[in-house]
Amino acid sequence: MRPRCLPVVAALTSVALFASPAIAETGGMKIGGAWHVTGEVIGHAFVLDCHFEPAGNQFGGACVEAGGNDSHVKLGKVHKLSEGSVSGQQVRWAYPVTVMLMSIDIRFGGKLDGNIITGDTSAAGRKGSFKAVRQ
Repeated sequence: MRPRCLPVVAALTSVALFASPAIAETGGMKIGGAWHVTGEVIGHAFVLDCHFEPAGNQFGGACVEAGGNDSHVKLGKVHKLSEGSVSGQQVRWAYPVTVMLMSIDIRFGGKLDGNIITGDTSAAGRKGSFKAVRQ
């Protein structure tokens, strides 16, 4: 029997924006500020609002669960980023979630093109896609 990964998917389905809408130059690309993230993993839609705070080619911040089609979504739940980096147009970030007493990293990787980031997301071996739009 295959284990259920709905809590992981639910964590992907929500993340919100924090702090000021400041935009900073990072690695030649603007990454700082608020981003609205939508996507899907194995048929489960997710919505997150994230705020990125750049420091050189790295960035911190947080994502907040904002919606999705999974019963495990906890609207307003905050996930502090554990990593964030920019290299040219490539952007990567991650945050941990706890699922059945296990810590799992939710990972995002994509290409920054102006005010849009598109790419892939993964969690516990499950893969999906996302699009982030600057707010």
